[in-house]
This record gives sequence, C-alpha cells and structure tokens, in this order.
Amino acid sequence: MTPAQGLMSPAKPHHDAHANPAGQRFDVAGRRCYLLGIGGCGMSALARMLRARGAIVSGSDAYASPVTEALALEGTGVDFNQATGELPDDAQMVIASAAIKPDNPQLAAAMNRGLPVLTYAEALGKCMLGRTGVALAGTHGKSTTTAMLGVALTAAGLDPTVIVGATCAQLSPDGHTPTGFRLGADAIPRGELKGRPGLLLAEACEFNRSFHNLHPTIGSISAVEADHLDIYGSLDAVVQSFRDFAALLPLESEGGRLIIAHEGAHRREVTAGVRCAVETIGFAPGADWHIDFNRDHRRVTLSRGRDPVPSWLLPLPGEHMAFHSALASAPAGPVRPHPARPPDGLRPFQGG
Repeated sequence: MTPAQGLMSPAKPHHDAHANPAGQRFDVAGRRCYLLGIGGCGMSALARMLRARGAIVSGSDAYASPVTEALALEGTGVDFNQATGELPDDAQMVIASAAIKPDNPQLAAAMNRGLPVLTYAEALGKCMLGRTGVALAGTHGKSTTTAMLGVALTAAGLDPTVIVGATCAQLSPDGHTPTGFRLGADAIPRGELKGRPGLLLAEACEFNRSFHNLHPTIGSISAVEADHLDIYGSLDAVVQSFRDFAALLPLESEGGRLIIAHEGAHRREVTAGVRCAVETIGFAPGADWHIDFNRDHRRVTLSRGRDPVPSWLLPLPGEHMAFHSALASAPAGPVRPHPARPPDGLRPFQGG
C-alpha cells in the first residue's frame, strides 16, 4: 500500500488476522517517528506507547494545548509548523492522525522523501501484533467502555495497556496529566489467560473503516447506527463494516470472542458467519448477559442464565452508563480473573 492509499482509501479487512503469530511485534526501537496531529487524544496516547517501545518520538500539531504541553514535559518534541511543510531531517517514519488532510504540507514532504507513512489506525493495528488485542467498537459509547474496562482490569490486577481516544483521569499515572493511555505489562499476570501476551485495550473507530486495521483477539460492539454517512452512504454499509470488523476476530478455539449489544447493534447481520464465540448483552430478557438497573440506587446487576455476578453501584447516572459498565464487566467479553466478583475498579470511575 502506498502512503497516499493508506491515508485516502478505506481500510480493507484482513480476514486472516488470527494467523498473526503471537511473537510478531511492531519493532520501533531506536526509530525516529514523527506524528502529525500529535495533540489529539489517540495520537498522544500512541506517542506515549511508541516511546515506551523505544521509539524516538516527536510531532506537530496546529496549536498548543494541555496535551502538547504534557508531552513536551515528558520529553517529546512538539512543534507547530505544519503549514511550512518542514520535517525533521532525521525522521524515519511518519504517522498521521485521521484529521490530517491529503494536502497537508508535512504529509506531502514525507511522501516526497519516500518515508514510510502510516495512519493512526494502521500504527495502532501494528502495535496489537504480539499482544492480546481487545478492540471496543460501536457508533457511540466506545470511549467510555474502553476507559471503564481499562480501569476495571487494572484494579483486577491484569495490568493492561490502554489507548483511548479521550482523556481519563483514572488512566493517568499522576491522576491529573491529560491522557488516554496507560502502559501495562508484556504478559498477562493472572486469570485464565495468565502468561499470554499482555493485554492491549483500544477504542476501535469505525470512521473511514479505520477499525479494519486492527488485530484483535477479543472484541465488543456497543451500538451500530447510521453514522458517518458521508463516508458510508447508507446504514447497510455501516452494518457491513461492523460485520467485517467482527470477521477479524479469530476462531473460538484460538480465543476469539465477541460480545455485542442484544439490541441496537444489528447483531444478527453483524455476527452472521463469524468464527469467534459470540454472546449478547443488554436489558432484554433474551440477552445472554442480562442487565438489571435500579435507577433509584444506581445499582447494576449482571447475570448469565442462573449465574449472577454480584451487583455494583454505578458512580455515574444513567441507563447508558449502566450498559457501558456491564459491557466492561461481562466475563463473556474481555476476560477478568474473577468473573464471579463485582467490578470493584469501576466504583471510583468518573469518566474523562
């Protein structure tokens, strides 16, 4: 794929995602990576993850912000000269956010120099290689669910790496640095997946079919609605895109799992023919994972058949928050070490 195709064309799903060997890894150690749009939530999180992998990271943005200031304090070089088209002479790879237009001067300069150019989604997908990837998708609610799951799995001792397209105070190592990133362990330390490659939780965005670039083992879909119609053109195309995302998950025998909303996600169309294990979640009695929400006390109870998970108190109001907390807690989705226990880590969750 040429740099121009990677930035301007929708991603095509890689249906052999399960064939990627666990030992494969996006090796950026010592490489000089320049990020266009580094001040975005997802891009700043990617910058931190690449630095943790040994890359020498710098980048540009249109203007200064608390995010770019935090990056600079951490030692990441940030400039604001996108309009000039100047790139560092020693740049070896360029990664562009979804907000970068094809006529961006710095992007044009990278292409003229023949540098490898990746989109944010392509780079994130490569980072999932050699990890136990968990991709959380949906036309709404994915940022909240990803952050909640990251907080819950951290509290459960699974030490995940988390990358979210929004800031979350609970993911910040000091509690106040604006970030959507948490660095976790190289191997899962406990639970039924103990010893497997470390968890990498990522928000999976459907814009321009970006989530087709990911390499997940476990996935969730919170909702499928008519969104980004400037890209898709119709609801049918949106549904097909989520079906292609679900098809990325490996065989059930290889750990592939999908948990999808029982209602509001076109679950029958999306899951038709998938090879992974599939379970539904929702308030409807027919859901595999049934949610009961006591609005007066903000108490959420999740059960599968006759096997209830002890209830928990919801820190934020609203039925939609009850759904997201349940989706972040269901053992049918991303694996928690003790599915019979409530998600204690969600109790202090306050969102971004």
